[in-house]
Amino acid sequence: MRPLPALIFCLAGALPAAAAHAAAPAAGDLASVRAAEARRAQAVAKRDVNALRDLIGGAYYHVETNGRVRSKTEFLQLLTRDDYEFLSYDVDGTEVTLLDKGRTALVTGRLVAQTRSGNRPGVWRGRYVRVWTLQPEGWRNTLHQSTEIRTMSLSRDNHASLPPSP
Repeated sequence: MRPLPALIFCLAGALPAAAAHAAAPAAGDLASVRAAEARRAQAVAKRDVNALRDLIGGAYYHVETNGRVRSKTEFLQLLTRDDYEFLSYDVDGTEVTLLDKGRTALVTGRLVAQTRSGNRPGVWRGRYVRVWTLQPEGWRNTLHQSTEIRTMSLSRDNHASLPPSP
């Protein structure tokens, strides 16, 4: 066998393995999603609308704990108004699951925020789910949904533990 055809034959045999390796999510993908999550949390805490504009995708869907849905524009406008302000915004317990061959990330976790608002408590605790998609310019947040974690009242706890009435 001549050297050039032999080389082409060997390279052709290696292509499927190389393609499979390239399609598999790498550990760096998880790190880049976590970095985008950290930048988002910092931008929300500081009300950095310019940073959020870059991190949030155009078809953004934001569901608040009360069920209200906001677009990207509505969410960014909310942060610029003086009637709603995060004094702090911290996340923990973050879990990242890569989907769609590493091009979509499902992120869940808990958040604690201190807010200054007429209709929210000073300290707010919740769980969140976010979807990130890998765009040519990097990871973009396309969905956010949060649910408030409320402590059950003592009377509700007592009723829940009682056996049903005969």
